[in-house]
Amino acid sequence: MILQINQVTANGRNQFEILENGQLLFRGSAPFYNPGIPIGGDVFRKLTLTDVMNRSILYTDYNTVENLAASAVPLSWLFKGAKQVCRYSVLNGDDQIVGRFYFEQTGIAKTKYVMEWRGRLIACYLKGAGKKEVVSFYDGETQIGQLTKPNAVVNNLDCYLLHFLDNSLDREIAAFFTIYYDYLYHNHSGEIVKKSRRSDVEYTFDRYNKMYNKNFIAENFGKEENERVERFIKDAYKAHKKR
Repeated sequence: MILQINQVTANGRNQFEILENGQLLFRGSAPFYNPGIPIGGDVFRKLTLTDVMNRSILYTDYNTVENLAASAVPLSWLFKGAKQVCRYSVLNGDDQIVGRFYFEQTGIAKTKYVMEWRGRLIACYLKGAGKKEVVSFYDGETQIGQLTKPNAVVNNLDCYLLHFLDNSLDREIAAFFTIYYDYLYHNHSGEIVKKSRRSDVEYTFDRYNKMYNKNFIAENFGKEENERVERFIKDAYKAHKKR
């Protein structure tokens, strides 16, 4: 499975298109404003995933009380073994809870995102790798996917490539996690921009950096696909310079 997630609107609202083989598969949306603290519930935080006809597939529910309690003690992982914040329940079109997203810290420089889906726990490890940012997805001890993002952005419009091994994860939850991740990590809350350019060379230092396998795409999707990913990164920097 290979998906491309393109942010198509960033001013006033955050909207995304999810494509497979160049064909529109899903649409995603996230709020324009992120309070930055656990208040406001779904008024500020509801994320949605729809089909191409805008029919609901998945959406989130944010429990303010639960998240306030989780955030109240800054070093709670010292006592409980794990601190889980930014908790969102994932519901389907029939309003049934089918999964969860959250951010977990288990020690100093030991952090990850977690995706719960159909009885499985998928660990998601972030790493800044120079001109790109990657999230490595693990089911137990096996890597099943990678999210790749250039660190060059024009007008706050983020873009991603998502690679998962065949039959390892459903398309809708993989795409929806990307919307959640972008909202938490790359939401330029309340910014209205025009002809804006950002570029960084970023490296993160976390005890889970070892989970990043720089050869994952080449080993599982082939040399040509790995080269396409590298061009995807380079093209983002070229676009950044042209604007």
